[in-house]
Amino acid sequence: MVLLLLAAVGGFLTFTKISQIQLQIAQGSQAPPPISVTVATAVEEQWERQVKAIGNLVAFQGVDITTEVSGIIKSINFDSGDIVEAGALLVELDNRTEQANLKSARAQFEADNSQYNRLLKLKEKSYASGNAIDVQKSLVNISRAQISVAEVALAKKKIYAPFSGKLGIRQIDLGEYVAPGTNIVTLLSVDKLYLDFTLPEANFKDLVVDQGIDFKVRAYPQEKFNARVVTWNPELDASTRNIAVRAVVDNSRRLLAPGMFADMNVRSRRKVSVLTIPETAIFYNIYGEAAYILEKSENADGEEEADYRLASRQVDVVYRSKGSAGVVSGLKAGDIVVTAGQLKLYPSLRVTIVDDVAEYQSTQQ
Repeated sequence: MVLLLLAAVGGFLTFTKISQIQLQIAQGSQAPPPISVTVATAVEEQWERQVKAIGNLVAFQGVDITTEVSGIIKSINFDSGDIVEAGALLVELDNRTEQANLKSARAQFEADNSQYNRLLKLKEKSYASGNAIDVQKSLVNISRAQISVAEVALAKKKIYAPFSGKLGIRQIDLGEYVAPGTNIVTLLSVDKLYLDFTLPEANFKDLVVDQGIDFKVRAYPQEKFNARVVTWNPELDASTRNIAVRAVVDNSRRLLAPGMFADMNVRSRRKVSVLTIPETAIFYNIYGEAAYILEKSENADGEEEADYRLASRQVDVVYRSKGSAGVVSGLKAGDIVVTAGQLKLYPSLRVTIVDDVAEYQSTQQ
């Protein structure tokens, strides 16, 4: 009885275990259900190639106002930071000595000219020689030249703005003695600015007059400014093999200032054919950037299945902008790419396409 009981129990356990193993084998042989993915289609577009560069804003016109002669500051007709027009009087030096010299030169001219006129009248009566008249005429010319010298010396005592612009910080005070070359104030024309930058030799053929440039500065990180190329050096730098380029910036709003650094995108005149896909479709593997595309699979009978299978493609991304990426190799127009969840995917996996718009809308309600 004991032996029969043990045999019955052993047979039952063996049957149960064999049934479990067969069930696991049957479950393992069944294909897993397809994974739901969201997708987008690669669209062919023409992309305006852009070159990144760093530039420097330079004043369209800029000078350090100095004095050509020495003297004591008699009057200052500006404040630091003023906007002035061309020809505005900025500083006047003490000019009493120059005024006296001008009066003296004019008086000497009057005397020499009067003597010259008397000699001309005497010559008519043969009382004066031609030589005396010639000598006096020379004295008159010298006196006239002395007046011009005195007038120029007097004019140098007044300093005017050579062009319209904005003044910097005043460097002199009333009553101060200044020597020739003393810096008085800086004057900059800021309604327009130059944007100077360099490009590598490889981009020389991309340059064209009136070429557009987009740039940003640190002072206004959220704002984009524009410039246009006006000229470039006809030869490359011998040491760096870079070409110096100059663009013009409209600064009528006075937001920019000379000396600012500009983070630039130079728009090339060459256009490149790219395939545009969502930036979220790009992922990284050990070989670089890649994307999953969907391919139709066939069953054992050679018929296409309703679901898709994944295939991995290495891609070459040339730009990213506003959530989109431009690809120049690895895809072809019309390819369906996976846009989300790449970390849980692998090649040959069965997937099915779902629309996440409905799910997104439901979460907003």
